[in-house]
Amino acid sequence: MRRGTRAAAMVLTASVMTGLVTGCDSARATVSRVVDGDTIDTVVDGREQRIRLLNIDTPETKDPNADVECLGPEASAYLASLLPPGTEIEVMTDEEKVDGWGRVLAGVQLGDGRLANAEVARAGLALPMQIGGNDRFLPQVEQAHAEAVAARRGLFDPAVACTVPGQVDAVETASATLTSGATAATPAEADSAAAGAAAVVATALALQSRLDSAVPGEAMIWRAARLLSDRRQWSATVRTIASSARTEVDAATHRARVLRTPPPPPTPPADGGGTGGPAPRPTSGGGGAAPSPARNSAPAPKPKPAPKPKPKPEAGGGTGGGSGPAGYTGPRCYAPGGKTWKPC
Repeated sequence: MRRGTRAAAMVLTASVMTGLVTGCDSARATVSRVVDGDTIDTVVDGREQRIRLLNIDTPETKDPNADVECLGPEASAYLASLLPPGTEIEVMTDEEKVDGWGRVLAGVQLGDGRLANAEVARAGLALPMQIGGNDRFLPQVEQAHAEAVAARRGLFDPAVACTVPGQVDAVETASATLTSGATAATPAEADSAAAGAAAVVATALALQSRLDSAVPGEAMIWRAARLLSDRRQWSATVRTIASSARTEVDAATHRARVLRTPPPPPTPPADGGGTGGPAPRPTSGGGGAAPSPARNSAPAPKPKPAPKPKPKPEAGGGTGGGSGPAGYTGPRCYAPGGKTWKPC
């Protein structure tokens, strides 16, 4: 800590105590500007002094070695709305008056009696914090913080994209709006669907890892998420989303592969010639220019009936020439050998 900074802090501390009734720990001051969500510059007895609001911690905006945190600018803007330049305030200290950066540690009371420290927490833009024995304003801050959690304000608001609830909500929305690649009409459509689903998988898995970690990070949003009972449910939700989106990636990738695969060539005929049916037959006139029309197959001929058996000759008679007339019933005279006969 620079010597000049500590000296300035001592001047304010002396100013706070000088002229007050013994035992009092407050002084009047005028706001000159807001530095960030929990720090202001004031004028006390004509001297500039930086005040660090006790028992709250807001998202970082001034650390040169870190990115501006989620809702950090909003916390600064909110405090500036409470304490515009020229605002008269009451500066109230606790056991430890000055921190390692020379800032006076204090509660800041507005003219209407509200505690600025608690109002920032009530907006969901600060978390309760205690350093050393300074807990004078902690009960008011904790009560205001509980109201912010219950109302889902600020760091607990799912409508704010950078908060943990907001990130879970964004993954759910992205999953619900994925385009199915399984029915894509072109390879480009299938590729686009696969890329969208893959992005959801990556985001969901990264978020699940942080939610399941015992130490997800020191950023204000993760410190706020650790205070909520929703973490386990959020983890289960994003795990399911990642699994579903991975299935979409596989389906879209398969569809793209199918669409890019050329169709197989047509199967040639059995005789190896031509690409269609049998070759045309030439006409009887020669030339073979046009195939003869197809003729209907003739019906199979009906089988001829079996011939009737010839009548057997009567005993002792024959059927050869010289036999008697048919129908003759008179006496018969047979030729030698008995094969023929004639009427007697």
